[in-house]
Amino acid sequence: MSSVPPSDSLQSALILLGFALALISDLRTQRIPNGLALLALATGLIFHLYASGLMGIGIALAGAAVALLMVPLYAKGFIGAGDVKLMMGMGALMGPVLSLWVLALGIVCGALIAPLLALSQVGWQGLVATAKRYYQCVLTRSYFRPEQGEAAATRVPYAPALAMGWVLAQWLSLPGL
Repeated sequence: MSSVPPSDSLQSALILLGFALALISDLRTQRIPNGLALLALATGLIFHLYASGLMGIGIALAGAAVALLMVPLYAKGFIGAGDVKLMMGMGALMGPVLSLWVLALGIVCGALIAPLLALSQVGWQGLVATAKRYYQCVLTRSYFRPEQGEAAATRVPYAPALAMGWVLAQWLSLPGL
């Protein structure tokens, strides 16, 4: 007999499928379809309603609300609106505790992955140009916008970081999960 309740296995499979579809889309087109985020949100609401009754709707909505913590990152241009919408949908499926862990670990993974993805797009010259611009910003205490060809000017998909955050959360068996 399995030690994992069937609902946990189903929930994990749905989360894996959602992140897999988001990864494919984000890496190919640097876009996450609104339909995918809405489908994840609806699936999360239905799953938690079935698993926990009316309280499940609150669990799903609390999980979706965790994505609001990403709004400042969106406002500063670090991530796109699709990333926030994806996290809302996936958050509804994951619930609030797992969503918080995934978001925290996803931010750490993003800080590690983003330079590598930027490097693959602009090469070492782009990284050096960005480092020089940051150095000038510090010296002059002014901000200069990144120019074309710099690592800081590239658009980096964020779904991989969020997916890696979920994988790490599962692997680490974090508190509250």
